[in-house]
Amino acid sequence: MREYAVLAPLSENRPAKVKDRGIIELVKAGLAAYNAKSDELLLLPEGDRLRRELVSRLKSAMLRGAGVQNVDCGNDAAVFSLAERYVREWGDSATSFSDERGRDLFVLGWSPGKDEAVSRIDAVKRSVLTELPEESGFSFVEEILPEGGTASVLLSLSEAGALGSRPGFVCPGCGRLFLPDSPLGYDVEQPGGAEPEEPLEDIETPGANTIAELCAQLGISVERTLKAMLYIAFDESGRGHPVASFVRGDFNVSMNKLSAWLARDRGLTGLRTANKAELHEMIGEVAGYCGPVRLPDSVVLVCDTSVRGSKNTVVGANRSGYHIKGCCHGRDFDPPIADISQPAQGSPCSCGTRLESAVLRESGRLTLEDGKQIAGKALSYRDRDGVHEYPVEYRGVFSSESIILASHAFREDGR
Repeated sequence: MREYAVLAPLSENRPAKVKDRGIIELVKAGLAAYNAKSDELLLLPEGDRLRRELVSRLKSAMLRGAGVQNVDCGNDAAVFSLAERYVREWGDSATSFSDERGRDLFVLGWSPGKDEAVSRIDAVKRSVLTELPEESGFSFVEEILPEGGTASVLLSLSEAGALGSRPGFVCPGCGRLFLPDSPLGYDVEQPGGAEPEEPLEDIETPGANTIAELCAQLGISVERTLKAMLYIAFDESGRGHPVASFVRGDFNVSMNKLSAWLARDRGLTGLRTANKAELHEMIGEVAGYCGPVRLPDSVVLVCDTSVRGSKNTVVGANRSGYHIKGCCHGRDFDPPIADISQPAQGSPCSCGTRLESAVLRESGRLTLEDGKQIAGKALSYRDRDGVHEYPVEYRGVFSSESIILASHAFREDGR
């Protein structure tokens, strides 16, 4: 019988019209071909073998480390049916499943509470990372979703135009990755140190309705200012409430993080930017000059962690053309503090290094929505002790294609 060789067409040439270095390296290694017309990655025999081996390792790791049972169902409803059928007899062993669909590996599970769901997600993350090459720089990065959800996103450094690429940030000091809606999880160092607190002083600042113009007029650094961002959020009755959020002048507000805080701590949803007419009606003529001192009680006030401990800052005076000097957090205003800022180019990392813009490749994510059932059902059953419910659902998806691309993206230069 004739023996056939495995098709593995090695090439020294880069495929045309391709920016993704992972695709370039796979094609050159004879693992894949690229169809520019359909923007498809076509896996050749050795590439498909690598992909199947990766998926097999991920399934085994998640079973060993997180109790995730691999099934062949094809959709979420069928996975739920399995869990509902076996949870009474098998308990925790029948509440977390993985299901391969095409080149994606899905994870779907239920837990009796949020803490248990977070623990299971953490176990899945640890299991996945054990099977990924360290040199490719994979890491899970937290991302806040609107109105309370959280996601753990599997990321690696990439380049513009790569499959699954999205903007983000990297710390060149410690290598930590950030998405625009990632929690910072630490306080920034405030200027001023041990200098004495100054008295409040109203000052005229005509035309200084931006941070840049304010700094230019007063000759101060941006770290000495507070920036206001004004929104409207709604209660259960549909009534709108003005929201004033404050960050240090060189930071920006993350609407997702602010929305999550408002939903959790104030029961307000539907966050959107306030227009001038709404601001004038609810607060007054404060656009460009809003500050945390002397705001009406009707305003929902929240400050970012970048404001905590600030001293002798310049803030809006809540009247057009005026600011206040010498404002100190804790003495002149003391609203709730929450992590609501958006990491940005130049933002300080916890290690003290400034963040740099980066392109990140997303290869997977695990999602938890606070107390909500993503599939629309709560898994429940009755045993000797009564009714037991698993109302918190978590889910995930990992792209074997994207993981392989990320693993090969920087092999050419040894990274």
